[in-house]
Amino acid sequence: MAPSTDNPLGPRNPTSPGQRSLAAIVFTDVVSFSARMQTDEEATLTLLQRDFDTIREICTQHQGSVLKTTGDGLLLYFSSAVQAVACALAMQRFFAEQAKTRPATQSLVHRLGIHLGDVFVNDQDVMGDGVNIAARLQAEAEPGGICISQTVYDVVKNKLALHVTRLGPRELKNISQRIPIYRLLLEASTLETKAGESQPAEPGPAGKVPPWARSRGLRIALATGLGTGLALLIGLLMLARVREKREAARAEAAQSAIKTAVAEHSPDTTSREQIANTLLAWRAELRDQRSTAAEEYNFPELARGVRDPRSLVAGKPEAQIRLTVLAQMQGLFGWLATTLQRYSRENPLVVHELSGTVPKEIRVFVGADRRLYYAEGGATRQRNWAELRPAVMAAIIAGALPEAQPVPPREAVLGAQAFAGFYQLPELMEALHKGRPKRPAK
Repeated sequence: MAPSTDNPLGPRNPTSPGQRSLAAIVFTDVVSFSARMQTDEEATLTLLQRDFDTIREICTQHQGSVLKTTGDGLLLYFSSAVQAVACALAMQRFFAEQAKTRPATQSLVHRLGIHLGDVFVNDQDVMGDGVNIAARLQAEAEPGGICISQTVYDVVKNKLALHVTRLGPRELKNISQRIPIYRLLLEASTLETKAGESQPAEPGPAGKVPPWARSRGLRIALATGLGTGLALLIGLLMLARVREKREAARAEAAQSAIKTAVAEHSPDTTSREQIANTLLAWRAELRDQRSTAAEEYNFPELARGVRDPRSLVAGKPEAQIRLTVLAQMQGLFGWLATTLQRYSRENPLVVHELSGTVPKEIRVFVGADRRLYYAEGGATRQRNWAELRPAVMAAIIAGALPEAQPVPPREAVLGAQAFAGFYQLPELMEALHKGRPKRPAK
């Protein structure tokens, strides 16, 4: 029987209201939605409705139910974890393919989180820890990505051809215990380990000399110890080489993605000159107005100024150029705030100077409080984005993009291009073209 169309969100929850049920919950969310709304509310809502229609259709195809909206996201219900994961992969692959042929201003980027747990079913809603964990997993996912819990992974790993990155146990907001998380990768050609394959094993400790061998004397014991130590050393060297090759391949793939995005979206000479002149004139206007919006990265304020009927570019092509550049930079900052959460005080992102205008090396990460932390000279302090000079921001961008996993999204690369043009930082574009220096062979 075809599902009822009375419910605008899709087919109703198959479980009767007022019951507990084991269910797979999927949460969706739009990356940088608030920033997009401030830039162009009407267009953003149109894109959101378009994507919601697509999600509902794909969800129905996988025997799922869309229970409710959560502002810029949806809450999906599945009785099967396998169907939930298959649906999530289908959605993100669809949006990724669409983004390849659409301008950045015509695409939204979604994050998804999936958890399997006991939930309480109410009319058009579900509640419980299972729902809360799914929502937190969604926040851990990268733009365009999917995060699942250990419970979901254990159920689906032998039923679907998955490619995953193990993130390990994470502390999630308002969740009492640490939750092991896996990040699903969309492409089968990923450089990460396929689910079910084993990682190179760490060499085990040396075994004890059996009692019957002790009588053979100290020389045999020493020879055994040396042999075991040599095997251990060889194993460690082999493991280091495997990791080095994997990291080199990942870095090469990331740099290739950056170069491809730059090449595909580089304007011709005439357009490039028009964009450069437009941005140069804009910065001059801001200086004349004594505006600090650009230095504080206050992109919504800048967008309001462009849309002001009294603006010098009102009704001119230059206005659209400015709005496009702003949207791209907002997307970049949203991606940075998310991707820097991969790092921590113990494992920060190491950033190097680009042109001698910033410290030779700084270390940055975004904490659990979603604030930026900046380590330099042995001290770690919380910093606001607006406190960082454009040259420092450029160094962070140049450091973060090549480290993106599995590869940096196109929107982030376009945002970096826009940032370099607006703040007149050619060294940032040069860094994106060149990539990070290759590590010396061991």
